Amino acid sequence: MLIQSHTQENHILFSIKSDILMDNSREFYHEFEKSMEGKSFARLTLDFASVKFLDSSGIGAVIKASSALHNRGIEIYVTNLNKNLNSVFRLSGLNHILSILTIDEYLSKFPQFTKALEP
Repeated sequence: MLIQSHTQENHILFSIKSDILMDNSREFYHEFEKSMEGKSFARLTLDFASVKFLDSSGIGAVIKASSALHNRGIEIYVTNLNKNLNSVFRLSGLNHILSILTIDEYLSKFPQFTKALEP
């Protein structure tokens, strides 16, 4: 399992539990789709606390997932990026299509997820 989900009202938090690489990027996207089936929500957050690395397939999977959400009018947030992932998101342009927040910014805005994001 690559994704663990937590739901509060109309907001879903997906904690990604592994690096997203060529070997598992399809599995990640499949889990992503299944986790959203039949759910109605306005916001989704991707928590990258357990992710150390994304290769190009991982970046593609994140872009594909975010495009599917944008098409449905869903706000997308990203939190807990380490320094390297933050650079990858900036270099790939993901910072222009996703709202990237530090963990402190995120918990200030969405305190209901404090327990779910505790180490």
